[in-house]
This record gives sequence, C-alpha cells and structure tokens, in this order.
Amino acid sequence: MSQKHLVDAPDDGGDTLTSINDNGFLIPNFPDGQGIEGVRSVRIRDDDVLICTYPKSGTHWVWEITRELLTGEITHDDVTMSQTFMEMGSEERYANLPSPRILNSHLRMKHLPDDVLNKKIKVITVLRNPKDMAVSYYNFSKTIPFAKYKGEWTNFLRPLFQGKFMYESWMDYVLDWELVKKTNPDQPVLTLFYEDIKQDQMREMRKICEFLGVERTDDFLSKVCDNTTIAAMRTHKNKGHDASSVFRKGGVGDWKNWFTVAQNEWFDQFYQEKMADCPLQFKYTL
Repeated sequence: MSQKHLVDAPDDGGDTLTSINDNGFLIPNFPDGQGIEGVRSVRIRDDDVLICTYPKSGTHWVWEITRELLTGEITHDDVTMSQTFMEMGSEERYANLPSPRILNSHLRMKHLPDDVLNKKIKVITVLRNPKDMAVSYYNFSKTIPFAKYKGEWTNFLRPLFQGKFMYESWMDYVLDWELVKKTNPDQPVLTLFYEDIKQDQMREMRKICEFLGVERTDDFLSKVCDNTTIAAMRTHKNKGHDASSVFRKGGVGDWKNWFTVAQNEWFDQFYQEKMADCPLQFKYTL
C-alpha cells in the first residue's frame, strides 16, 4: 500500500514549506503528480536517455541542450523538460513520443524504474555547486504555489541541507549517485558540472555528443550555444507558463550576494562533515 501524507516542514523562523511524504521520502505536491510508485512503473525503452539532477542544478538547460544535440535540430518551441519530468505528471504525456526520448527526474536511483539499470540506458547527471543551488532553490520555492512558502533566506539554508524540504538532502543525493556509479560500473553515466558548462559550453557539448554517439559540427554546436542562453530560453519557453521563475539568473557565484558570513561558515563546516569522503570538487566562482 502506498503511504502518502502532506508535510508542512518549518524553516528556522517557523515558516513552512509543503511537501508530500511518499513512502518515507519528501517530494513536491505536484497537482498531477504520479508519486514514486507511478515513476517506478514507467516503461523504459532501450534508447531512452535519462537526465538526473537535484533541483535547481541546470535541468531545463541541459535537457534542452541534450535535445538539440540528439535530434540535430535547433528548436524554437515552448516544449520543456516538464513534458518528460517523470514525477510531475502521468506517463501518457511522453508514452508516445518518438525515440529516443529524454526523460528527467530529481528522484534517487532507488525510486526510478528497475529498467534504468536493467537496460543500461544512458544517464546524464548534472551537479551544481550547492551554494548557488541553495539560492536558486530558495527563490524558486517562493514561486511554486503548491509549496506555499513565504519564509526568509536567513531561515532557509540550514533546513534545506538537513533534508527537510522537497527531495531532501543535496548531500545524500550526490553521495547516492556516486555510489550508483561505483556499484554499477557498466551503467553508462555522464557526470556534468553546471559550472563547467558555463565556463566552456562547446567543450561540454562535445562530451555529451560523444556520450550519445552523435556527431555534430562546430557550427551546429555554436548555434545550440546561442539558442540555449538564459535569455533565449526565457523568450521561447515563455508561451503559456512563467519561464522567468525557472530561468531566473543561471549564474555562478550569486551565493556571495546572499550568504552571510555565519551562514557560509556553518555551510562549510557542515559540508566537511557530510562530504569528507566525496572526491568531487565544486567551483563556487568562475
């Protein structure tokens, strides 16, 4: 039996953020959400590509880049990753899309269909430095109607990293994926860093092309660059929904405008404790 109930988690000032506890894991209260069991039952095709991220780590951006690289077409439509965002709505939205499909999720591997591992489909994970992610997550949380969050930034940081909000702990997410890669060495996984794409999108797109087994010209890659800037995506993704909340700033280092000295010290200490054995290195400025 599925066990689900609403959770209003308080931040450090008492303001609450609403999630659903779905069999012991916090997910957003999506109006048409499928829940973890719905995601687990999705039929996976051999040639599906899956983009896995913690929220606010560049999912929309990398989804669009990947779509254009995979199809070899520059698109100006308003289709976004929401169409294939597995936990957000029913499988019917993408069940009949032509192959190869690009699915995406913020869930952990254990919540995904078994065939992700059984069929060894290609997985792209995107990681963003946690300080910028936190600022983006805070600003985004205040725009989502079903989160009902009105709190202050000063009260948000600690409970976020303690895993009190939707999708729980960023640290656990990152460590979980490192373990997945270690325990499934034959699973094709490409790990990208948000900051690396910002720094040299051409280089990172070549990595994606190689991973997907497609060849694209430098001329085409530079067109993809132009078509996937925050400004360009805000323009052509804005038909019918508010793209400004999704494509807010997309920068690197904005955390310095938000973190207090005390918050930064707390975070650095907390990171050391939780991530001591994690070999990944994050860039906090460019």
